[in-house]
Amino acid sequence: MVTIALYVPSETALPRKVDEAANGETCTHHIEETSCGPHHVLTFAGLPHSIDLVLRVIGESVRIPGAWATVGGQRMSSLVALWNRLDCYRQSLSQLDRSAYCRGKARELQALLGCVVLSCESPCQFVCPQCTAKGTAPTSLVHPETQMLLVFGEVEWCPNLVRPTQL
Repeated sequence: MVTIALYVPSETALPRKVDEAANGETCTHHIEETSCGPHHVLTFAGLPHSIDLVLRVIGESVRIPGAWATVGGQRMSSLVALWNRLDCYRQSLSQLDRSAYCRGKARELQALLGCVVLSCESPCQFVCPQCTAKGTAPTSLVHPETQMLLVFGEVEWCPNLVRPTQL
């Protein structure tokens, strides 16, 4: 199960919608001392059930200075990056073959960017830009270079990335 935690500086008044979410069933809220000082911590567990709420809360928090998030304990580079990845995941939920949907989104981005790595079989649109910038093609989700790209692309948490078992 994917756990998302949103950190908002405690001296900041939570926006109304964020405060309402903090008192809901799918979110826990507490104050925590971080390396950046005390923060409100809103934790969401239960994707995809709570995805609409998480997206709404992140959208409300984007403009709060000092707000940040983690997914599965890994700090995300920005709330906007997280929102984009979660929105992509939300869009995939209506698809019968989510992995095929994700590969299709990656191919669309490759075409848009003019990708020159013809053998690229990127499993995700958020991995492809890093892949094409390096000129390498991910070949397997268990390959160490691909794992690194998934981490850099901040999508290794995504339930759509079904990894084969390693031998």
